Amino acid sequence: MSSYIERYERRRLRSSYVSVALSISLVLVLLGALGILLFNTDRLGNYFKEQLVLTAYINPEAKDIEIEQLIKSLAVSNYVKESTFVSKEEAAALYTEEIDQDFVSFLGFNPLRDGVEVRIKADFISSEFANSLKTDLLEKTFIEEVIYDVELLELLDSNFKIIRNVLIWAAGIVLLIALLLINASIRLSIYSKRLVLKTMRLVGAKKAFIRRPFIKTYAGLGIIGATLASLLLGVVLWRLDQAYPSLDLLSQRAPLLSIIGALYLIALLITVLSTYLSASRFLSLKATSNFS
Repeated sequence: MSSYIERYERRRLRSSYVSVALSISLVLVLLGALGILLFNTDRLGNYFKEQLVLTAYINPEAKDIEIEQLIKSLAVSNYVKESTFVSKEEAAALYTEEIDQDFVSFLGFNPLRDGVEVRIKADFISSEFANSLKTDLLEKTFIEEVIYDVELLELLDSNFKIIRNVLIWAAGIVLLIALLLINASIRLSIYSKRLVLKTMRLVGAKKAFIRRPFIKTYAGLGIIGATLASLLLGVVLWRLDQAYPSLDLLSQRAPLLSIIGALYLIALLITVLSTYLSASRFLSLKATSNFS
């Protein structure tokens, strides 16, 4: 009978430890994901900004040498990420593939124009800079029109600032939730050992002596939870990097290592503090109390 009770207590103890470790890892995964998003907000914003295309349409009577000089001058400019000449035939082929219909045969002629597509580096791109570049390009006599999506550019600028602020507030809220959830899990786990605490007090053990093994145990569970969270975040980041290599999420190791280090630090601080406070609360009760 006693061996059965011992096995039951060991299973319950292991279950308690597993639940604490899992609760720690889950909240740390969410917190780490928010931290990674926060660190990469500018990178994501720059990625989407550099997808915006400024197109300069060429006069049909323009000379080849003029177009070549324009492309070369853009290529050596420090603000241009990429410049590409797109003939009206290439544009027609792309548009036909996009709409899945040969509109040139239907119309009997190609209404599109030759153009130069320019992608501006994220460090330079803004509504003011795009307007200035547009003005400079229109001063060339062989350029008929310059177009770009002004509204989308302004929308990206404003929205990513909002997203950054939202992520900061969300990280703060999740940190508070992590504190409350981990603290609750540890308190329940320690409550299940209240008889052990009561027995140790009755035999005259000091509070610091009683608390020490509990703090070591739950600090170890915090490290395990942080390790699980770090591994899961690493797998998710690796898969995202494989799916979207242009984002280059794994290139900056320092922010990623900082986030992982912060997860370990948060896990240790919360577990040690929660264990200390929970154990102290039960130890402060009278020895004859039922710890209820």
